[in-house]
Formats: sequence, C-alpha cells, structure tokens
Amino acid sequence: MACKITHRVNAQEIRFANRDAAERYAEIMGGGAHNWLFTTVTTTEAPPVVTTAPSVVTTEPAPAPRTPSR
Repeated sequence: MACKITHRVNAQEIRFANRDAAERYAEIMGGGAHNWLFTTVTTTEAPPVVTTAPSVVTTEPAPAPRTPSR
C-alpha cells in the first residue's frame, strides 16, 4: 500500500509506492527514520497535480549574426 513520509522539521512530503521504499529513503537519504512521520495513503487521496510552465513565445526577431572583425 502507498506510503507518504513527512519530515518532522521542514514539513517536506514524499510519496512512495510502499512502506519499505519510504523507510529505505528515510534511512539512506533522509537522515534516519526518526526524522520522518510515516502515513499510509488511502486510495481516496488524489495524487499531486503536476503543472508545467507555459513555453515562452517571443515576437522579436533573432539578432543578425556577427561578422568576425580583423
């Protein structure tokens, strides 16, 4: 079952497919399991929404290439 860990100090949340993966991350990368709160995620909880920034569109023409100076 999915598991979410929340850092006790900075409230960072990370979601994992299972508790084993969450515990491994907490021990190896997160400074130890004692720094994290482990929560079982129910299926009714919606996954996070990922948004992307719109691509930048410029209306200015590209600058002319520079000619080498001698």
